[in-house]
Amino acid sequence: MSKAVTVATFTSNFDMKYMLFKEMLDEAGIDFMLVNEITSTIDGTFSGSPTNIGIEIRVMEDKFEEALEIYNSIK
Repeated sequence: MSKAVTVATFTSNFDMKYMLFKEMLDEAGIDFMLVNEITSTIDGTFSGSPTNIGIEIRVMEDKFEEALEIYNSIK
């Protein structure tokens, strides 16, 4: 069984590389999931929530190499 693995972590959902990477994954037909997207935008709202939560983009491990190649192509 394949599992989801993290390809990249971003500190903000306003990061241009983050937005471009998601768009390029969509164009390549690679399904991905976002982890901590909401939590990172409401940083500090919840008592005790860490302030360094990153937004993770995860793909299924069989698509990891292809996704990593796309990520590395972004300057």
